[in-house]
Amino acid sequence: MEKSDRKIRKKIRERLQSEEGRKLYSQRTCDVESVFGQIKHNQQFRRFSIRGLQKNTIEWGLLCVAHNCKKMQKTIKRTKEKEENGNQ
Repeated sequence: MEKSDRKIRKKIRERLQSEEGRKLYSQRTCDVESVFGQIKHNQQFRRFSIRGLQKNTIEWGLLCVAHNCKKMQKTIKRTKEKEENGNQ
């Protein structure tokens, strides 16, 4: 391992061991990793269907757009239902 790599790893380790770093890292599982699980489970995504980094990046982007569209649709539906229940 090169000297510059050691310095970078040391800085990262120090950040993660700080009070703020531990707090942020503990939120990672609920903030980020749940999205990957939802995409894998809800959209039955197990592997990329094409080869190449650029093509996979596009495919992943499309999966993320679909995921966000579903979330937006669900939010709009809930908002409309709340408005309808409030007007009755």
